[in-house]
Amino acid sequence: MTAGGSAPDWARDVLAAGGEAGRLVRDLDWSATPLGPMAGWPRDLRTAVGLCLSSRFPILLWWGPELVMIYNDAYRPVLGTSKHPAAMGSPGKRVWPEIWPLIGPMLDGVLAGGGATWSEDQLLLLDRNGFLEECYFTFSYSPIGDGTGVAGVFCAVTETTQEVVGTRRLAALGELAAGLVDSTDVDQACARAAAVLARHAEDVRFAEIHLLDGAGPRRVAATGAAPDVADLVAEVAATGRAAARGAVRATPVVEPGSAGACAVLVVGVNERRPFDADYRSFVDLIAGHVGTAVGGARAYAAQRERARALAELDAAKTVFFSNVNHELRTPLTLITGPVQDALADRDHPLPDAQRARLEVAGRNAERLRRLVDGMLDFARIEGGRLRPERVAVDLAAVTRDLVVNFAPAAERAGLAFTADCPDLPRPVHVDRDMWDRVVLNLLSNAVKYTPAGEVRLALRDAGDRVRLTVADTGVGIPADELPRLFERFHRVRGTEGRSHEGSGIGLAMVRELLHLLGGSIEVESAPGRGSVFTALLPYGEGAPAAGHATPAADAVAPYLQEAATWTNTPFEEVDGDLPRLLVAEDNADLRRYLRDLLAGHFSVELSGDGEDALARVRRRPPDLVLADVMMPRLDGFGLLRELRANPGTRHLPVVLLSARAGEEAAAGGFAAGADDYLVKPFSSVDLVARLRANLVRAGERTRDAAWRAAVVRALHDGVFVADAFGTVLEVNDAFERITGWGPADAPYAPPLPWLPDGREPARPTDELEFRRRDGGAVRVEVSTSVVADRCGHRELVVGTVRDVTRDHGARARRATAVELATRFTSLLDPVALLDAATAGFGEVFDGEVVPLGPDIAVPAEAHRAPVPGLLLEAGDRRFWVHFPRPRAVGADERILADVLAANLATALDRARRAARHADTEQQLRQAVRSHQVIGQAVGIMIERHRLTDQVAFDRLVTASQRRNTKLRELARLLVETGEDPELL
Repeated sequence: MTAGGSAPDWARDVLAAGGEAGRLVRDLDWSATPLGPMAGWPRDLRTAVGLCLSSRFPILLWWGPELVMIYNDAYRPVLGTSKHPAAMGSPGKRVWPEIWPLIGPMLDGVLAGGGATWSEDQLLLLDRNGFLEECYFTFSYSPIGDGTGVAGVFCAVTETTQEVVGTRRLAALGELAAGLVDSTDVDQACARAAAVLARHAEDVRFAEIHLLDGAGPRRVAATGAAPDVADLVAEVAATGRAAARGAVRATPVVEPGSAGACAVLVVGVNERRPFDADYRSFVDLIAGHVGTAVGGARAYAAQRERARALAELDAAKTVFFSNVNHELRTPLTLITGPVQDALADRDHPLPDAQRARLEVAGRNAERLRRLVDGMLDFARIEGGRLRPERVAVDLAAVTRDLVVNFAPAAERAGLAFTADCPDLPRPVHVDRDMWDRVVLNLLSNAVKYTPAGEVRLALRDAGDRVRLTVADTGVGIPADELPRLFERFHRVRGTEGRSHEGSGIGLAMVRELLHLLGGSIEVESAPGRGSVFTALLPYGEGAPAAGHATPAADAVAPYLQEAATWTNTPFEEVDGDLPRLLVAEDNADLRRYLRDLLAGHFSVELSGDGEDALARVRRRPPDLVLADVMMPRLDGFGLLRELRANPGTRHLPVVLLSARAGEEAAAGGFAAGADDYLVKPFSSVDLVARLRANLVRAGERTRDAAWRAAVVRALHDGVFVADAFGTVLEVNDAFERITGWGPADAPYAPPLPWLPDGREPARPTDELEFRRRDGGAVRVEVSTSVVADRCGHRELVVGTVRDVTRDHGARARRATAVELATRFTSLLDPVALLDAATAGFGEVFDGEVVPLGPDIAVPAEAHRAPVPGLLLEAGDRRFWVHFPRPRAVGADERILADVLAANLATALDRARRAARHADTEQQLRQAVRSHQVIGQAVGIMIERHRLTDQVAFDRLVTASQRRNTKLRELARLLVETGEDPELL
């Protein structure tokens, strides 16, 4: 204290523990305040001050009529930068004039005996940092008595500004997100955002949203009274960064995934809150919500535009299909008509070969007609022009006739077929043609995708409806494919039927026809367990009952003809002198056509799917493979991959047939490794020419491969060939000699068995450690280069492997020997030298080293003793190295051993000389120390007895002889104890 004297004893400990506030209380001249000197403070005040200063919680004391303030360190942030430290010891009204109208009456009430108060999240506008700041506090005013009444007020306070403001802003952001979640229009989204911000004026005084487009900034939404902000909007639009002017903030609005701003958000911030990091983050989050809403609205608009364009395209497609299908009917009629006439002409019957050809043409023309009819029906359905012509029929009888005609197809496919169609209680009003197509499509689909087992059909009354069920034990349908099963042109992936052919419109047509008839269809299926299709059809109303009629032959025949082509008849292997050609094609007509076409040029072997073709190739490789791309079980690309992955068939020429035309399709075939790619339809001349050309090229490749194999076999170094993915495709016999991994087990996919740690050459030439097949290790030098394959379609890595194990071992031994020789020069202790030599020789020669000699004890059980007297002479030292397995010792190892032995001998001689020198030096030191001690003892005797030096020395000698003690020890004892030698 400066004027009031030093702090009294009672206050020193309290003030010392009060931190900065305690020092301020101690140094303040309290005599100049209404409280007076500290020595005169009442006990209640002293106690309250002690509690206040020692507390870590924000505490404020109001004392006396003028409510003088005393506070602790935790309360200082409440005062800000403008009120501390002047507030200490000052009347409260002078410190808090801006809030005194609110807190003054509360304090007066407590002083008047009104009891304690409690305020939670109380808004107080404080001028504590140079501006009027919006603050929130939770505090209580509690009375402090002095025995006569209330003398002061105890205030415990917590500032809750961050919590209150944070909760308020979080609510605003939540409301903003909820209000914008379903915005489908950009202007609508901006207007909704402005409406939400208008309800949160505590943090957003006003708001404007300006969209940025080609015409410049355009204000689309606003709330509150905003000043002119055109300059800020232009600045943000130009720079892409936020800008500010006073309490106005302009922030860029960015759509998710976009780099530039799509809009500018202008907000008026609360001038009674500091624009700190939290406030800036709040504004940025508002801009983020607006950007997300704008992006979502634009995406919705783009999707809506795409949907409109797709609808227009779909309508145009429908018109196109309708027109084209009508145009196709004329040439189809001119194909099928003459073919049918020629087949039915009995006056001029066709030869058997010509009849077979025309029958194939007729069947496939009929199939094409069905496809045209299907697409035309879809066009009529979309255009609303296909309407059912309902008549009352005995649906059970109609269905029985259909399945009776279809049963032979199922039986030829090797399936059990059952139909259960009991009579229905009343006629069903249905379009007869539509019903026929529904039933036949479901049956043909079941037979197609049931390789073995059974197909069951059942028709039952279901109240006001009829239930048709077609169940099979076929391949089933994956769960992820079920939602799209009835989409047009969608073909299920992951299922293998009797044929891969089909347009993908059969089930879609079933659903559309049932929908026109007022019915529906559902499916239950699981892979490997089959499928169950359930169609529901209302009894309906329509024309009077019609007499039962047998289904027309032309309605059932096309389905039977198509089903007949799915049967897997066995194919015989062929022999002959012609080149062997394997044809893999699932269409029976095309198989027979290719066989007849190519029979004069090749010995043709037929296969109905990719898996069967692969088995035939593995059993007896042909000279050439002609494969369709689309086949069941294993398609053409899958067959090609399997052939290329096998070293025995890697170079087998493969020609692919596909209905996909265009450069991209052909490029895909060549990229997959095909030798040639033909697009259907093809000419017979072109097909034969291409097959012959590929056969010639294959022969040239075979000769080149044989020559290359002979060259590779002649190499002493190992050779390997790998693809770009790291798979080793080929190795030679030398590679097997080095590593144990030979050509019979190729290809080798990563991780390669000889690289246990997965490390690959980091440079074109690198040295690695390979793991041999027998578990051993071999050091190799690997050299690699990248070359293109014979077709130039892919890159291959060709490498050589040379065994450098001996070279590597020799280098390692030389390096270890140099290190060992260096250690020899630094060691002077013979025992340490021998230990280092023992360990070093073992490391250099990979064996157990046993030193033998007259001065070295060697446990007999530690080694196999050498022949007694072998190479041992007096003074010799020998090291015996025992190898784990007998092996030859090379000349370089023997030379290295001689050099190391010479270095060791030199080091041992140097160590012995050093030891002798050390012994001599030690003796000299002891002699000098003895003379010094004896001289000190003689000096003590001369000084004590006034003797001459000779007499003193003689007495010392006599005492030494009498006690039988060394003269040096007796002299040391005299020097240390001071005793007379006569008494010692």
